[in-house]
Amino acid sequence: MIRAAASRQAGWAPVREELARWQDAQCVARLWLRDDDAVAVTPLLIRLSSLCAGSGVPWLVAAVPCHASEELAGWLAEQPLAEAAAHGWTHRNHAMPGARKQEFPVERPGTEIRHELGLARARLGALFGAKGVPILVPPWNRIGPEVAALLPDLGYRALSTLGRKPVFQAPAPIRELNAHIDIIDWRGSRGGGDPDELAAGLARELAWARGGGQPAVGILTHHLVHDTAAWRFLEELFAETASHGAVRWSRASELIGAGSRSA
Repeated sequence: MIRAAASRQAGWAPVREELARWQDAQCVARLWLRDDDAVAVTPLLIRLSSLCAGSGVPWLVAAVPCHASEELAGWLAEQPLAEAAAHGWTHRNHAMPGARKQEFPVERPGTEIRHELGLARARLGALFGAKGVPILVPPWNRIGPEVAALLPDLGYRALSTLGRKPVFQAPAPIRELNAHIDIIDWRGSRGGGDPDELAAGLARELAWARGGGQPAVGILTHHLVHDTAAWRFLEELFAETASHGAVRWSRASELIGAGSRSA
């Protein structure tokens, strides 16, 4: 047991070393947290909220607007660190057979796509009020630039997918606020990923951010599939960063400059 704990501590060495570089440069790294697929208040969502509250970490709930419950909205209203974004409209796959899953592929009629994106934006505001942040989180983190270009006219302020690669080439018509580290091993255990690999990946993203590659590093979670490994990684992540002098956990609304948030 002692050996396992020591091994986990050693696994965080790359992050500690990178954050020491931030301190030497007298800079502060920004982190943010996005959790996908919420539709209802569950014990796992409550656990995530409690974990964030214990470390003072703000978090963005990517809720599926068509299915999100009034109970979820009422509960989130009482979570001071939580905000909500639109996770598509129905989270239904409309991709062609054999294609990668996507809710808004370009093959769908444009009027249908625009209508559903508008419904999602309206439902976000109506359900979550001031907790709603005008961000679209496309299901499966996939959306084409032709579709994403519709977002500003529909009242969205930002788009959030996964990874370094932006949807748009500069100049982009909308702010992109991506997550970069998905803590779930979707191709393997479908639970928490290898903690050492996740920590090493975080160190790499922090180094890229320090070089000007991105303004904030996003952590992506999926509370509904968290196992012991996923919860342990989050606990260790917060322990390593929440009170670190070179780290600031930020709200999504702050990062996109949405001071008034959703109406």
